Amino acid sequence: MAKAKAASKVGPVEKKLVGVADTVIVAAEKSQDPTLAIPIRSLANVNFNAKRGIIELGRRKQARTFFNVGMAKKFMQTVLVADALSELQRANLTTSLREIYYRTKHTMKGSSENTFDTQNESDPLIEDLEVTLAALREELHVRAENAGSVVGPLVLDDDGDRVDCARLGKGGYSVPSIVEPEYINLRPAPPTSCCWSRRAPSGTGSRRTSSGAATTACC
Repeated sequence: MAKAKAASKVGPVEKKLVGVADTVIVAAEKSQDPTLAIPIRSLANVNFNAKRGIIELGRRKQARTFFNVGMAKKFMQTVLVADALSELQRANLTTSLREIYYRTKHTMKGSSENTFDTQNESDPLIEDLEVTLAALREELHVRAENAGSVVGPLVLDDDGDRVDCARLGKGGYSVPSIVEPEYINLRPAPPTSCCWSRRAPSGTGSRRTSSGAATTACC
C-alpha cells in the first residue's frame, strides 16, 4: 500500500464513510430497519446533460435494507467495505481493489459463511459507495490495477515524465489506473498506428478472445 498525502484533520470523505455506520447506529437506537439509499447504476438511470455535454447518473435509488433476507448479506458487505475504506482514510494509505477484497474477506464466527467469496462481490460495492457518497475512487484512497500495455509510436507525458512507447521494448507502456489529464497527456504525433493489449484477469468476467488470454486493439 502507498502512503497518501498527509492530512491534519478528518476530511469530508472520511465523514461520509463514518456516516454509513451512523446510519446503522441511529436505526438500531430507534428499533428501525437500517437502510442505505444506493443510486441505481444502470442505463435506465442516466441522463444527458446538454449544457455540460456529459452523461450523468439520474436520481433513482434503491433501498438496501438489513431486515430483508435477500439484501442482508449485501448490506453487511457494504458496511464492511465502508469500514475498510474509512480505515484507509484514518491511516492515510492508498491501496488496490484487490487489497480491499483481502482485507474484508473472512469467515464469520460460528459459521462456515465467508463475508466475500470472490472479488466480483467487493468491487461493485466500492462503486456503489462512490456514487452514494459522491466521491471519486481516488478520494476513497483506492486505485484500480494497471490493465494493458501500449506499443507503438505514441509519445505522452506521464506525471511530468516523457514516455515514448516505441522505445520501451516488447513489454510496452503499462497503462496506469489513473489517466486523468492532470497525470497523462498525449503529445501530438503524425498519423500512424499503435497497438493496445489487455490481459483479462481471471475471475473478473472480462471479455476474452478465443484463446481466453487477452484482447488486442490497433488504431
